[in-house]
Amino acid sequence: MKLILTTLLIILTSCDVLIAQEPAKAAPDLDKVLVGINADLNAALKELADQRAAIAKEKIPLAKTTNQLSADLRETRRLADLAKVSREAAAEEVAKHEGELKAWRDEKNYLESLFLDFRKSYEAVNSLPRVEASRETLNQADFEGRSKLITETLNRLNAAEAVSPIPGSALSEEGVLVEGTFAEVGPISWFVSADKKLAGLVTTGDQLQPEVVTAGNSAESIEALLNGEEAGLTFDPTLGSALAMVETKPSLIEHIGKGGFWIYPILFLGLIALLVAIGKWLQLSRIREVRPAAVQSVIDALNRDKVEEAREQVSAMKHPSRKILTRGIDAYSEDKSVSREDLEEQLFERFLESQPPLQSWLPLIAIASATAPLLGLLGTVTGMIETFRMINIFGTGDAKSLASGISEALVTTEFGLVVAIPALILHALLSRKVSAVKANMEMTSLAFLNGIDSSETK
Repeated sequence: MKLILTTLLIILTSCDVLIAQEPAKAAPDLDKVLVGINADLNAALKELADQRAAIAKEKIPLAKTTNQLSADLRETRRLADLAKVSREAAAEEVAKHEGELKAWRDEKNYLESLFLDFRKSYEAVNSLPRVEASRETLNQADFEGRSKLITETLNRLNAAEAVSPIPGSALSEEGVLVEGTFAEVGPISWFVSADKKLAGLVTTGDQLQPEVVTAGNSAESIEALLNGEEAGLTFDPTLGSALAMVETKPSLIEHIGKGGFWIYPILFLGLIALLVAIGKWLQLSRIREVRPAAVQSVIDALNRDKVEEAREQVSAMKHPSRKILTRGIDAYSEDKSVSREDLEEQLFERFLESQPPLQSWLPLIAIASATAPLLGLLGTVTGMIETFRMINIFGTGDAKSLASGISEALVTTEFGLVVAIPALILHALLSRKVSAVKANMEMTSLAFLNGIDSSETK
């Protein structure tokens, strides 16, 4: 349509130009031009009408098509939104399932670790015959085998009061594998062979197989136990080790003999210290403490000029102070005007004379307590030197002989301490008792001097 209008305008413009250029010829040609223009205009209008009719005719299908495309677009967008939501939901679902799968895997690993711990505990707690009988089940790594092991354990726990017979084989003391039956009672198992020739307690051998210890049990008693009858069975929890220790434990004489040469000076010192301690204890136990009242009674007798009575009272005393008081009585009876200084000198002289008997032999105990551990150490050093000499000659292949040599070398140290510790304690006790006697002597002397001095003052 725009093309038609443009054409009309061009024609009209051309007509105006022609009219302006040729006014003389305009009138005759104007009709022709107008006729042509009208014809062109009518043709253009007809074409315009045809175009409008075509447009009006195509407008409805185009609208339908546009509406259909809009509807399809809206549906596509809705489906896209639904797909987006579904994708997000699927992603969340996948994440959820992944979390559940991880939890199941962790639970599976945890259960497998529990099964493994149970298997280890089963092998550690149960007896070797029971483990060997369940070896096939233990070797099954699937869930069925593990659950079967747990079920068997639970069933056996329910019947724990009964004796469990387990068929199997065990090694004899000669190392021969013998077929028979195990009788299991808790953690303890006995074995009896099929021919009844081998019977005894079951232990774990060097080859990690059941081994029979035949001491103390008969085949008949184990058969009675398997039959549910009363049976008397014995067992050594140490599997003979305790008996071997008792049999190999040396006597005191043998133990002393392992100490070598230096054990004898130690024992000699110990004997001397013991005899001196006994004698010294008997000597000190006969001494009775002098009470202040007894001293005052002696002083009162002297003040009344009863010297003999005072001597009798002093002679009844069982204490080294008796010599001190006797010297004081003699000095006072000979010269009642004796000065305190002279009397004190005479009493102190007697005090000094009484000390050596009290102190006698105590240094010998002290020497024994100090010398015995040194002699023990000397014996140990000597023994270790001998042990290393043997190592230099024979090497360290036999650890048992080396341990024996070292233990023998330590015997002297043991006896040195056995002698030194009691000797040290006895020396301390006896020295304390001697100090108490000396203190009582000093107190008695001072009481006598003060009493005599007071009587002279009066």
